[in-house]
Amino acid sequence: MIQQRTIQTLAILIVHFSWFLTVHGQLSYLQVSPTTCGAVDNQFFNSANLRCGTCFPSTGIPDANFLSCSCPLQSKTEISSDGSSPFICTSCPTNTLPTNDGRDCISCSGASVQVNVLTQRCTCNNSTASLVERFSNGTVMLNAECIECTQSFTGPSADNNVCSACVGCGQCTFVGDGVCVNLAVTENVNSDSAYIQQKAQAAFLGCQAKNITACQALSNMCVMETYAYYTSNSACRLYSLFYNQPLSTTYTPLSTLNSAWLQNLPWIYINSLGDVNNLVDVEILTSTEIPTAFSFKGANTILDLVVFKYDVNGTFLGEENANTGILQLCPDQVSRKSAAFVFGTSYASSCTLTPTSLQSVSNYPPMFYELNLRYTINNEVRLFPVPVTVTNFRDADGQSAQVLVRRFFLVDNLSRSTLTTTTSTQSTPAIRYASSVSISVTLQPVGNGLIHPPHLTITYSDLNIGDNGVPVATTAPTTFSVNYLINVVSTTSQIEAFQISLAVLGSLSVLYSFFETGSWRRRQGLQVIDGTSLFMFIFYTLSNLANVFFIVMFGFSTVTLIFYKGQSTVTHLLPDPFINFLFLLFFAMAFAFKTIQILVMIFMQSSMDIFLVDWERPRVNDAEGKVSIWRTFFIANEWNEIQTCRKLSVPLQLFLVVLFLEVIGFKSLALENPTTAINTVVTSSSDLYIPPYNSILRFAVASLVYLVIAFIQVLYNIAIHERFIHDQIREFIDLCSVSNVSVFILAHNHYGYYIHGRSVHGRADTDMMQMNAMLKKEEENLTSSRGLDPGTEQQTYEIAIPLKFRNQFDKIYQPLELMRNQPAARGGTSPMDSKSSENVRAYSTMRNFLTAFLDHSLRDLDYFIKDKMFLENLMDTEFREPIEAAYFYNDPGNSFTNVLFYGNEFALLLFEVLLFNIIDYSQQNFPLAAILTYMCGQVLVFIREFLGQQNLATKTLVDKRFLV
Repeated sequence: MIQQRTIQTLAILIVHFSWFLTVHGQLSYLQVSPTTCGAVDNQFFNSANLRCGTCFPSTGIPDANFLSCSCPLQSKTEISSDGSSPFICTSCPTNTLPTNDGRDCISCSGASVQVNVLTQRCTCNNSTASLVERFSNGTVMLNAECIECTQSFTGPSADNNVCSACVGCGQCTFVGDGVCVNLAVTENVNSDSAYIQQKAQAAFLGCQAKNITACQALSNMCVMETYAYYTSNSACRLYSLFYNQPLSTTYTPLSTLNSAWLQNLPWIYINSLGDVNNLVDVEILTSTEIPTAFSFKGANTILDLVVFKYDVNGTFLGEENANTGILQLCPDQVSRKSAAFVFGTSYASSCTLTPTSLQSVSNYPPMFYELNLRYTINNEVRLFPVPVTVTNFRDADGQSAQVLVRRFFLVDNLSRSTLTTTTSTQSTPAIRYASSVSISVTLQPVGNGLIHPPHLTITYSDLNIGDNGVPVATTAPTTFSVNYLINVVSTTSQIEAFQISLAVLGSLSVLYSFFETGSWRRRQGLQVIDGTSLFMFIFYTLSNLANVFFIVMFGFSTVTLIFYKGQSTVTHLLPDPFINFLFLLFFAMAFAFKTIQILVMIFMQSSMDIFLVDWERPRVNDAEGKVSIWRTFFIANEWNEIQTCRKLSVPLQLFLVVLFLEVIGFKSLALENPTTAINTVVTSSSDLYIPPYNSILRFAVASLVYLVIAFIQVLYNIAIHERFIHDQIREFIDLCSVSNVSVFILAHNHYGYYIHGRSVHGRADTDMMQMNAMLKKEEENLTSSRGLDPGTEQQTYEIAIPLKFRNQFDKIYQPLELMRNQPAARGGTSPMDSKSSENVRAYSTMRNFLTAFLDHSLRDLDYFIKDKMFLENLMDTEFREPIEAAYFYNDPGNSFTNVLFYGNEFALLLFEVLLFNIIDYSQQNFPLAAILTYMCGQVLVFIREFLGQQNLATKTLVDKRFLV
């Protein structure tokens, strides 16, 4: 006896512990499918709690579809005496069959009574007759009888066992499955749906009587209301009463229900308690129960989602794979719809439906769905419920709130299609449909392909129906999407890495901008900080920040591309929308700052001082002592041509970029899918889904292709073309030596460049024969070196000049500036003549001054030729102050190209890359981006050539009419 009591006590404890886990939401979320239950003997699939149940003892067996248990055709149902199961089956005696309610046995030998061979039940010969199997006190009769329903507006009930009016039977209302409930205990329903107003009462009471069909119907009504439980006596409120305190003793207390989800009550809220004050159970969103490691290659590459289907009455209609397109209202081929569930593929589709088609029940029958993720573990198929968020949900205060639910619909053309005839308030008839359906998948922080449960988000829209019964709206737009997100931890770490990179590199760039500003002030000879110094500090800061932003954006996007496309087991997903926003923000800032840098650079290059020093001396027998000016004009024109020369060909660059991106198909690497295939042509196809492009991946692919092609071009230009074919810069220097003309450039007040072009032959104004002879002597090393310093070949220098040199230089130009700003004197020569005369005087004076300076002929102004120290070369600055004498620094790298486009290739290249990408970002069109980038580049070239030509004519005193 003691042992028996111990066993009973242990059983009770196990039951209560199971109930405790269920009530407090700690029970596993895993589910099963009907086929899983059907594979086990004597088990059926309970569509209410979505689990396998065991059929009752004795002769009870599962149905053919494994959705319920039933007795054999010739067995009756009896209540179990020990309470171990709802009922048991007992075979009927000979010559008797079960009554229609299945509770007793009866003979079918009465008048007008026959046997239904299929159901093995008594039935009437006449369709207008009602079958009577019990006396008025409920006692079963010996023989079934048939009574004609002769009263007007009456007829056999749905189960043919009573004559009833059109809407009921006496004080009772039929619910289904033979359940008849008392109207005296019904609750009033206040709903804006005529359908729910008429059906919810009976469904609620039938569900209280543990009728599964009624419970399912009530649950569907709650779903139709978009889970509006806060409305007084709505279907959702009636649903919630089963979880809360009962209104009367006729309700079954919660403590007596021993089931995972309150036995027959369908699980439509993720929170199993259905507490209207605490319906949000976000724990499921971060659940780690799914052990499947998804990958981009090999096994587990499909998000295997299974849909459970129910009709409006709650009848379970089976399961269907989501890749058939059952969740997508937009008509399309199944092959394209199934692409939505290839793991890692961002899917988006949209279309416009016809409201009249949505109104048709035949086209869109009222269906309800529950979504599950299917996977296999230990050769056993498991299902995990996918939580659903209905954005139309409103809390008790009518405010939007997130509630995780299970069941949903796509089109409701039933509940609000007609007006109610009751006195309750009724809104305008409407069709409610899913205008937005989105599935999001979040990767677990541990990586290795593990995910949190998928999350379905639905937004419903209403299409009002006019008085003529036709929808008022003419279109019904709808969208369906599948998005993959990184978890909060990964997002936070990415944002932190983003911020750290920008903070560190940005701080270093600002410090370097301070240094550059100081170097600029030293070259300008400024002693105090003025507004110009502040402007240059801002300019250098913006220029350096543009480089930093591009480096960070390019590095981040490239790493994302490599890790996302190159992984097998999924550990990285595409960045979330917030990181996309940050990326776009700094991308736009980099482009804006780089544009400012290019425009300021053009202005500075077009305002520098430049003078062409002609070393030619008049011949001894020349009485007038004049030399030809055409050599100077020739050098001026050559300088004018090389102002915008580049280390790469922009048309060829853009042509190759478009070729690789569009024709070869590198742009397919920017698609939001895991494939690394390079398609020749990426276009929409009738049977192939093309996912959207990711802006970060597209930036990475376009920038990589652009920079790699540019690098190859520059490398070829430097290593091969300039060395063996054509070098414009080197040829210009040689031309200066042959022409006997030097170039003196002051990019700043006290800093500039010098190209020594003094001929080793002493003259250049000669005929062809003598010129060829002089060049031959130079080839045979029969002349001195070309360098400024005797015995060297160095012809290019960086120069730092003292203040007194600058004063003398400006003093020579001062009369010209005064003449430009003042009108011509009265009665004298014409303004043009005066200007020409002053130009000639200024030219001669400047030429004499510079030739004397370069020949060390000025006692108070001299210079020293030096080599820059390593740090000076590295940091592009000078540590020595040119106080008394100037410094000429040997410059084998031809730094004078810094005042040309040639020496600013990196800045121009980054500008073009950013411009190309920002145009493509707005238009999603690489050819268009290439065309507009080329056009914008040509505009910059035009501006630089125009301003540069104007400045060249002004500073060299060469009439611009000779600059062609």
